[in-house]
Amino acid sequence: MHIGNILKSFSDIIAHLEVLRFEVEGNDSALQLEITFNDGSKLHVRDYIFDAQKRKYAYHWQDKNDKLLVRWDNAPHWPEIETYPHHKHVYNEKKVLASSETDLKEVLAAIRTWMKNNP
Repeated sequence: MHIGNILKSFSDIIAHLEVLRFEVEGNDSALQLEITFNDGSKLHVRDYIFDAQKRKYAYHWQDKNDKLLVRWDNAPHWPEIETYPHHKHVYNEKKVLASSETDLKEVLAAIRTWMKNNP
């Protein structure tokens, strides 16, 4: 699904979107976004693809006071995690957790679900 369509499908929770960087050159791409949600929380998006194969991403969601809520990323630091290298850091957890959310659509869906369950 195209990035614009993904963002439109989550317009019910998105208050503001800022595209900081969007570049495609050959087989490489870079995407950086800052998404502000209706509750004032923000998602900082960094998603890079190198040579159409290697991908590096981080989705950093913080509350309106800049406190980490969840950060999803694929930095290869936690080989013991079952979804390695994909994992997430959750504000109230003492350990790194496995993560099935690995792209913008999945992360936005997780945030929407959290918002519906925590009004």
